[in-house]
Amino acid sequence: MKVYVIKGVEGEAGYVKQSMKLPKSWDAKPLEEVLKLCVETYNKKHEPKLKAEEWHLERPRGSTLFPDDHVAAALSDYCDVWLVEGAVKYKGPPPGTAAALEAAEAEERKRQEEEAAKQAPSSENPDKAQWSVKVKCVSLDRGGMDVKSPWKEGDVARVNIEPHATVGMLKNRLGLMVGAHPKHQTITHPLHSDSALGDLDKLKDAMASDQVLLELTIKVPVVVKEIEEVSDDEGFTGPEPEDAPPEPSLAAAKAAATEADVDRQAEAKGRAEEALASGDLARALDLLSEAVTVAPPSATLLCKRGDLLLKLARPRAASLDAERALEKNPDSAKAYKLRAKARRKLGEYDLASADFGQAQRIDFDDSIVEEQSYVTNRAKKLRAKHLAEAEQLNENHKKEE
Repeated sequence: MKVYVIKGVEGEAGYVKQSMKLPKSWDAKPLEEVLKLCVETYNKKHEPKLKAEEWHLERPRGSTLFPDDHVAAALSDYCDVWLVEGAVKYKGPPPGTAAALEAAEAEERKRQEEEAAKQAPSSENPDKAQWSVKVKCVSLDRGGMDVKSPWKEGDVARVNIEPHATVGMLKNRLGLMVGAHPKHQTITHPLHSDSALGDLDKLKDAMASDQVLLELTIKVPVVVKEIEEVSDDEGFTGPEPEDAPPEPSLAAAKAAATEADVDRQAEAKGRAEEALASGDLARALDLLSEAVTVAPPSATLLCKRGDLLLKLARPRAASLDAERALEKNPDSAKAYKLRAKARRKLGEYDLASADFGQAQRIDFDDSIVEEQSYVTNRAKKLRAKHLAEAEQLNENHKKEE
């Protein structure tokens, strides 16, 4: 799993974005380990040094991830996760969630088991204070999970445990040996294989002696990877049906402009300004197009027409004007911003993000930080969604085969 860890706000001092590749074996690890690795990686390249206990992770920004959340449950491939200052003191699943209810049930089972152990008669045979219970795995289905365990069907585990212990306590000890959570285990008596032993059943009541070979079935439910939906972009319009406005004449661009051409261009620009001031955008576009064609236009003039085209919901034409402007001035931050905004409206989020980034490197502009962040995050979400859909399609093909 590859994730992107972000510290700070893009464009501001102290902003850092680093990628980390987490092995499959980390899926069951707590996020606390990811936080430590993230801080350790950061400290190798940056100053001042961070302390893991003074920071926490959020995904999305503003939604806290708890230190004991599992990696597979909290993160997904190519997701963004934020490194935020401030320790998270609360551990455990949020109250009211299914995970919290499950934790409460586990705590209650543990309490009942301890209570049952205390009330057990003390007249046990001292020679048999502990049983050596044998459990054979008759069925093993890990639900596609990659578990680092040599345990396989047909193997027999031997557990030293007290006769008055419960089946639930036996499952807990088996879990460490076979790499399976107790809730995924079913234990049966060989004479009653159609009826599972209850977690609160005592071993001495379920079996006459430790000579009985109990049967264990492990079945882990298949986890269906959810594909995160990406909301619609209100700024998306798609390409316009109109043809692009007139382009600068190639012949005029190669020849030196006459004084009369320059005067005509200046006059057209002035009249375009007047049309803009009066709100006649169509007239202004015609006049700017005239200014562009009568004499070689500057990058600034092309950007001006491109901005107007963007206002008239013609992003494809605006993008073309931005490209021509960049041919004349490759360091024009205004042209990069224009093309970035046009590409967002066309749904080209990866390209728009790159253009916003280049514009900010040339001349930082606070007014586009929010739109830049939106476009960048949307591009990442769409990439992650497409990757997840491709993986799911591949899995479906494998199942069909």
